[in-house]
Amino acid sequence: MSSLWVECTYNQISEYVRADVADTMTNALDLIGNTPIVKLSRIASNLDANVYAKCEFLNPSGSIKDRMALRMIGEAEKNGKLRKGGLIVDATSGNTGPALSFVGSVKGYRVKLFIPAKWAGEYNPENRVRVMECFGADVEKFSTEGYEKLLNGLPLSEASAAVFAIGMKKCYDLERSEPGVWWANQDGNPNNMLAHKETTGREILDQLNNKVDAWVASIGTGGTILGVAEALREKVGSVRVVGLEPEDARVTEWSKSGSMRKYRDAVGLPPAKSIVDLMLEKGLPDEVLTVNDTDARLMMNRLCREEGLFCGMSSGANVHAALKVAQKLGRGANVVTVLVDRRERYFPEHPREHYVI
Repeated sequence: MSSLWVECTYNQISEYVRADVADTMTNALDLIGNTPIVKLSRIASNLDANVYAKCEFLNPSGSIKDRMALRMIGEAEKNGKLRKGGLIVDATSGNTGPALSFVGSVKGYRVKLFIPAKWAGEYNPENRVRVMECFGADVEKFSTEGYEKLLNGLPLSEASAAVFAIGMKKCYDLERSEPGVWWANQDGNPNNMLAHKETTGREILDQLNNKVDAWVASIGTGGTILGVAEALREKVGSVRVVGLEPEDARVTEWSKSGSMRKYRDAVGLPPAKSIVDLMLEKGLPDEVLTVNDTDARLMMNRLCREEGLFCGMSSGANVHAALKVAQKLGRGANVVTVLVDRRERYFPEHPREHYVI
């Protein structure tokens, strides 16, 4: 039994205590980032390449979006756009909203979020709305009343773009009409992308000793995929970048075809360049894959049951695509993706969870 005991000197104990004190967090915002990365040992066991997943669902509000919410709000404070007593507003499908609610509440701001009352597929953001409200946000489910002419006859993916533009217009109008209101504008705010370039991407490089061969992620607003891609390519050089889209929200097509610009014009938003526009101008991603609900859902279930990773639909889509990319790469190659958020956000849609941007 004595061999199991380890003697500690007074100096060793003192050093441990000092280190523990140094690691004390000021508040929950200090818990954002520095998430672990895990090798998918069972799901990818038949592949020559390695597949790694960064566990972003371990951020304090349960999502990778905490990173960009912290950065966007912090920069708005620095440049005077957001001041004490201010109101943060944005449109959300339910993914960014909880992060803005969390960061805003800790910093003492009011938060108002606009979320579609109805969107595509089995979309039901009830649990995501609950999370926002738990953090103190005012959540308004907006209808498309008054825009029937715009939406009439549109295919599903185009309708999703138009609904997103309607939500943004509500934020734009509120910011212009009331003092103290700041629109986070995740779709076009460069700090969305910079948050991932300066934190997520650098963490991945550190964790994998700069050996990354492919980076796979859902596109959405473009912040995560572009920010990490830029960090990886600046350090490593040639890294394959693969982006994913849901079937009913093909955001790169919205940009390439000009449909999002058309819908912005139709609802009365001024011209503006989105992060997706910027990403495409830079020639990224190298490849865009469309992932359907069934494939995302099956992989989400496998991640939970085989790897013990309790993550949601975007995570399932990401890993589904990462495995496809890994199949094309040789032995020892490293494919990296992210596990975006926690699974319980999608419970109201079970068993037909919907993959959304």
